[in-house]
Amino acid sequence: MKSDKPRIKLSELWSQVDFSKTSTLSLIFSNLLVIFFAIVDGISANEVLWIYWSQSVIIGIFNFIKMITLKDFSTEGFKQGKKQMLPTRATAISSAVFFLFHYGFFHLIYAVFLGAFSEFSHSNGSSSGTKYFLISAGMFFISYLIEFINSRKEQAEELPNIGLIMFAPYARIIPMHLTIIFGGFIGAAGSIFSTNTNLAIIVLFIGLKTVVDLFSHSIDFKKLKKQTANVSD
Repeated sequence: MKSDKPRIKLSELWSQVDFSKTSTLSLIFSNLLVIFFAIVDGISANEVLWIYWSQSVIIGIFNFIKMITLKDFSTEGFKQGKKQMLPTRATAISSAVFFLFHYGFFHLIYAVFLGAFSEFSHSNGSSSGTKYFLISAGMFFISYLIEFINSRKEQAEELPNIGLIMFAPYARIIPMHLTIIFGGFIGAAGSIFSTNTNLAIIVLFIGLKTVVDLFSHSIDFKKLKKQTANVSD
């Protein structure tokens, strides 16, 4: 399954980030707080990544529920091979099941990597690590559940596009994927020079996460649709 959409330049995404908005500044501040608490409370890079992983899994679960319960939706640009998908109940179910296994498989693989990641990053789990993990996952689940329920009550101005819904959570994979790759190199270098690379890996991850968060938070699909349409014309 794929969604045929015009190519979007990073400059177009970045142009939509409004640093004068309180919500944008709050997002940046909340990410910087993770680095602060990592220094003060000794939270390891591995624990930070596990918290982020749990949040991604929660988002995936709610996204699956959202997709499989869709009744009226658009399939514009959403194809299986070269076949244009129709906005039917069968499309919603098959797309949701595909997403569940595909997105779930990614996170199963990441869980395996994270299980061994601490050896490379020299990140020994702190005594408060489990507490932070459970509290963070619990709070995130509750807040996302409330947001999910409220969004179901709201009347959308236009039909939701099942392709956009399906692929939206995959943006969260980017920071984790790149951190595991480059964090491995940083951790290996730390092992050679007997240096604790925990903070360096956290800064790398939070930096990548912040950029993705800013794009995800600020993106206006309607505006981008007009921009890309003008470019294609």
